[in-house]
Amino acid sequence: MKKAFGYTEEDIKMILIPMGENAQEPVGSMGNHAALSVLSDRPQLLYCYFKQLFAQVTNPPIDPYRENLVMSLMSFIGKESNLLEETPLHCHQLKLSHPILSNEDMDKLYNINVEGITSSSITLHFPAQSGPEELEKALARVCKEAEEKVDEGNSLLILTDRGINKEQAPIPALLAVSRVHHCLICKGRRHLTGLVIETGEAKEVMDFAVLIGFGASAVNPYLAFETLAYLKEKNKLSKDIKLETLFENYINAVKKGLLKIMSKMGVSTIRSYRGA
Repeated sequence: MKKAFGYTEEDIKMILIPMGENAQEPVGSMGNHAALSVLSDRPQLLYCYFKQLFAQVTNPPIDPYRENLVMSLMSFIGKESNLLEETPLHCHQLKLSHPILSNEDMDKLYNINVEGITSSSITLHFPAQSGPEELEKALARVCKEAEEKVDEGNSLLILTDRGINKEQAPIPALLAVSRVHHCLICKGRRHLTGLVIETGEAKEVMDFAVLIGFGASAVNPYLAFETLAYLKEKNKLSKDIKLETLFENYINAVKKGLLKIMSKMGVSTIRSYRGA
């Protein structure tokens, strides 16, 4: 699974373990001096092709702490009603305190049964032995399914790459979420549903930021959680820490990282960042 989703030993030792143990992104040097992905001969995840922008003002990294009253990761997800009116129907949305969902949260979303809020899932798979044409067909199928499920009245769409195997490869999560986001915009249906992505790809803060920037309302990094659980089981952590605390620390590290990334463009909320 880790090979299929592009995990490296460096990712696990330098990123995942510090986030799980210390609830903090690992500290690195200023700037990213890695070679451009477009020039690499090795396969790269799509997230590696994106760079973070800075606003042309002095935004110190303490902004998220200093401005915490006006920076927020809270968002509403589901069917959006007319922005120019106020009705009881406007309240039929799910309130998320932050966009990082645990595996338990996903179980609740799959089985949600609240008036006005229903969910449906779409698998992000394509034949592993095929070429780009099959990937293109799979993306078209995902978009068609998304339209149909929105027309059926589902206010939450869960895009999931769980269940991959030797025959079925995962569609890159970023490619899928951005394609569905824009397909629904073109059909005038984007406001009728919220996009949740359940993926093994997302592990570091940049991955979450890019997914949210391209339209995801929430992300479940199930393989990151499973990897942390495996590391604890095999005693590969430097601290004796409860599994629940390990997961909680990882989520807190991602939350802090998202606030830090948003503050590079000035004081903002996750709702202004999503789909931007």
